[in-house]
Amino acid sequence: MKRTLVYSLAMALALALGGLLLAQNHGGAAQTTDAALRARIVAFLNRSLGWQGLDKLEVESISAPDASGLRTAKVMLAKGEQRQEATYLITSDGREIIEGQVNELSGDPWKDTRAQLELAGAPSIGAADAPVTIVEFSDLECPYCKQESATLDQLMNAEPGKFRVVFKYYPLIAIHPWSMQAAKTAVCVAQQNPAQFWNFERSVFGAQEQITPETAATRLRDFAEESGAKPDLLNACLAAPATQQAVEASIANGKRVGVTSTPTLFINGRIIPGAVAEEQLKLLVNHEAGFAARSTAGLSATPKGQQCGECKPLPKIKH
Repeated sequence: MKRTLVYSLAMALALALGGLLLAQNHGGAAQTTDAALRARIVAFLNRSLGWQGLDKLEVESISAPDASGLRTAKVMLAKGEQRQEATYLITSDGREIIEGQVNELSGDPWKDTRAQLELAGAPSIGAADAPVTIVEFSDLECPYCKQESATLDQLMNAEPGKFRVVFKYYPLIAIHPWSMQAAKTAVCVAQQNPAQFWNFERSVFGAQEQITPETAATRLRDFAEESGAKPDLLNACLAAPATQQAVEASIANGKRVGVTSTPTLFINGRIIPGAVAEEQLKLLVNHEAGFAARSTAGLSATPKGQQCGECKPLPKIKH
């Protein structure tokens, strides 16, 4: 009896140790596989994106396989002041990579994103009932945001009534030293009169290259007052903790919906990172406006009977 008990205990201990060693070996294998997979992702992206002269290309994370076996890789891409977190899917066998975001498979794949965009109190321009809403996450010190602001103005003049623009604050304080001050001043201008915000934005963008960290406070205050802001209310607003909290809330909202760089547009919920040329933007706006019109008429949001030979593909948007 004792011998049998001793034997059983010995076997149990051996099995436990064996399982521990196996788990350790599997963990080491997983780590090795992940390291190899990261290296292959970098090699692929260096070959496919290297022509853009990126300053940074780094695999930030690789998820565990989902129910379908796909793994999600998050990759940080940067060039100059532009930064973008790109999403790639890796097949279960690790042999293929799928570029792009995962979207709901439906005729309205961005409705969840639209629901997450917090627009209450944000400055807007254009008809409230326009068929297309463009939410613009922007940084007043960002030169690409200045460029995109001019593009939006031009398109709004060319396509009156077709879309409205909602401005969301997203100062990149790590690389733009006076961007937070500009965002706070913009909040205060909009708080007094939302319509005055757009004059302030254009003034700041117009003088962007001349503003320095040393002159920012004075220049921004001048632009605010020239836009119609009352000095006493402006001073009180700038001193209030709630003003910076409003900017931080806008940044947090942007991060929740995938913003990593500026400008980032959401066209009826569809995320478009980077400055978009007017021609491409016009195609996107007209496309979304067409869907809105068909939906209002009671038709399916997904048109039937289209043929690939009759469709013009959307020009690739360069980030």
